[in-house]
Amino acid sequence: MEKKHVSRAEEEANDKAIKQVANMLQRPDQLDKVEQCKRRVARKKASVEARLKAAVQSQLDGVKTGLSQMTEALNEVREIKENMISVDEMYSNCGALSDKMRDIKDISAQHRQLAAAMENLKHLFGVPEEVAKARDLMKDDKLLLAHKSLTDLETSRDDLLSEQYKLENHSEADIKQLQTYFKEAENLSDELGQVLRKSLSKTITLVRKDSSSLVTALRIVEREHRTDMKMLEQEKFSGFLPPGRPKRWREKTMETLKQAVEDRVESDFYDTREADKMWLVRHLEILRKNVLEDLRVVKFLCVPCFPPAYNIFQQYAHWYHLALASHVAKLIKEGLEGNEIISLLTWLNHYTGRDLMGHFELGLDTNRLPPLLDDNVSEELMHSYFTTTKQNMLSWTQKSLQQDAADWRREASEPETDVDGYYRTSLPVILFQMIQQTIQVAETISDTLKKRVFQVCIEEMNKFVRSYAEAITSYKDEHFQNREFPPFYPLYMVAAVNNCEAFTRFAVNLQLAMEKGMKGGIDSSEIELLQMDQDDSEIDGNPFLEGENVDPLLQFRHEMDNVAQAACGFLLDEVFMDLQPHCASLFQKAWLNDRSGVDTICVTVEDYYTDYVHLRPKYLDWIMREAEKRVIVEYLRAILGRRMKLNNASERLQAGEKLLQEQQMLSSLFNKLSPSSVRSACEALIPIAEVIKLQDKSMMSLELSGLVSKYHDASAEQMQALLAIRGDFSASEGREMVIEAQEAIESSKTITRRSGLYELVEVDPPPIQIPVPSSSSLFSKFNI
Repeated sequence: MEKKHVSRAEEEANDKAIKQVANMLQRPDQLDKVEQCKRRVARKKASVEARLKAAVQSQLDGVKTGLSQMTEALNEVREIKENMISVDEMYSNCGALSDKMRDIKDISAQHRQLAAAMENLKHLFGVPEEVAKARDLMKDDKLLLAHKSLTDLETSRDDLLSEQYKLENHSEADIKQLQTYFKEAENLSDELGQVLRKSLSKTITLVRKDSSSLVTALRIVEREHRTDMKMLEQEKFSGFLPPGRPKRWREKTMETLKQAVEDRVESDFYDTREADKMWLVRHLEILRKNVLEDLRVVKFLCVPCFPPAYNIFQQYAHWYHLALASHVAKLIKEGLEGNEIISLLTWLNHYTGRDLMGHFELGLDTNRLPPLLDDNVSEELMHSYFTTTKQNMLSWTQKSLQQDAADWRREASEPETDVDGYYRTSLPVILFQMIQQTIQVAETISDTLKKRVFQVCIEEMNKFVRSYAEAITSYKDEHFQNREFPPFYPLYMVAAVNNCEAFTRFAVNLQLAMEKGMKGGIDSSEIELLQMDQDDSEIDGNPFLEGENVDPLLQFRHEMDNVAQAACGFLLDEVFMDLQPHCASLFQKAWLNDRSGVDTICVTVEDYYTDYVHLRPKYLDWIMREAEKRVIVEYLRAILGRRMKLNNASERLQAGEKLLQEQQMLSSLFNKLSPSSVRSACEALIPIAEVIKLQDKSMMSLELSGLVSKYHDASAEQMQALLAIRGDFSASEGREMVIEAQEAIESSKTITRRSGLYELVEVDPPPIQIPVPSSSSLFSKFNI
């Protein structure tokens, strides 16, 4: 088989050589290079043979080396086998050796115990002396040396106890005896721990004076902590733990520091509420300063003294937070009142600010601090504050009103005036300063509290309106019982009316201030300069608000305007009490030839005007228009009351002319006192005078038509009464004349509408008021 492969290889080699020679000698000129080709081929052949010889030689050397190593390994295996046989024979001969060695083991254990005893013998005999020495060192504040003595004693005790524990049949009595013998060492350990904890409880003070003492205490605590860890680790293997271990001095140190923080927070003995109304503010400020200063000391002085594992600054911040939370809860439990609640809430609101926990030097993340108070406790405080605020507002308003009402009755002086000469009192300023201060205090807590307090204030303001109305009514009743007292009744009633406008203006200002976020307040020095959004003095007719509104603040303004209107009515009542006799004499027989009645009316109104000129403009205009209406009403009441009957044309003419003259006097008077673009109520007397003095009865229907066309609310009975005083119309004639006049008016209205001239007809003339409603009826809503 191998010969076949060799012959095939030779054939392939010959074929390959023939092809190679054929390629080399394809051209005739290549024959000249035959010798060169032979030499080149010879060189290649020699090189190949040399490499082949080297490879064969290398293989032979490797085989030779391998055979040599295999021979040596075989010899070593034979030698090992012989040694193993020898060891087996030696082990088989040692079967009884363990029994012989048991005695030696017992002797060795006793030797170790004796060696330990000899080693600790000096400590055994010197325990009392070592304890006394350690106590002396503690008295001299040499705590490290005292701790070294304690460590030596505990090491001797632990070694002896450990040896006893290792004995298979150890004696519990011996162990107890050793523990009793070293009992003083345990007592010394407790004493040293108390000294350390006492020193650590004064860490904040100690670190400022002598940080080395603090460092010494912490070094001892850390040594004991490491010993605890070591003993607990050894217990896992030996099962023995020395008595008193683990001491846990690090944990006790942290508890001591925490207790010191709690004592620090509770250490401020604050005054009682009776001794100092600002006791809580002072106490909270002391707390803030102490806590901030302590935390700064911890961060800059304590942190370098404590091991990093303590994370002492964060721990102190947490402890102070817990202590403050407990202290605040205690204050709340003891009971807070009114502004004390706000003082506490304000302090809590600033707790995480830059003045305490958020101080830039502390660098605390205040977002991670939980709130000092639970939400339910805060809500209870808010509710208590609202209740107290209501009580305080009621008390403030009542006391202020009582003081103001007492000023109304002064006999020595007139009321104060503002820069424009209008009478006033200080009640509006006092009331709204109270409200403003209350709202500003609530604003320091939160916008929500500010809004809720604002609602409380508005509610109390609305209650105050009723009290103010009662006070004014009581003041009026008291005066009308004896008009000599109080002596300055009209002036203080004028001041009370002006106060109503001040109240409404302050209310508007307060609402604007709330809408602007209390950016601007109400300054008492600006009371004369306050202006409302609309100038009520320019409103035709009644200057007071009309209608109800669900908005409490608008309701306050509306009701305060009602109070002002009623008070103006009381002022007019004073005037017409003086005019009553003169009004009663109107349109009687003596009146035809007597001017004293109208003269007295004019003089009296002018006299009172000197007091009313101190009213605010809108009230002065209204009261003068109302006075004019009341005077005209008295004339109408006298005329239509049939006080006299005119018997002839001469008397009718005289009465009509006199009525026109007095109408001119009254119109001139009121235009002079209070110029107004509004139609004068005195004009109502002109058509009546024309009806009275009319000479041609056939023209009466036309006159009555003119009267009814101007005053639609004139009733048939009133016109019949007007005809009756003439004396020349019977009752039946009067009724027919009135019916004819009314029919003429209705037909004229129809014609006017059809002709497209309806807009020229005066449809809203001033009505004839008979009788005028009593001004006191305005107070009906107040149950007065």
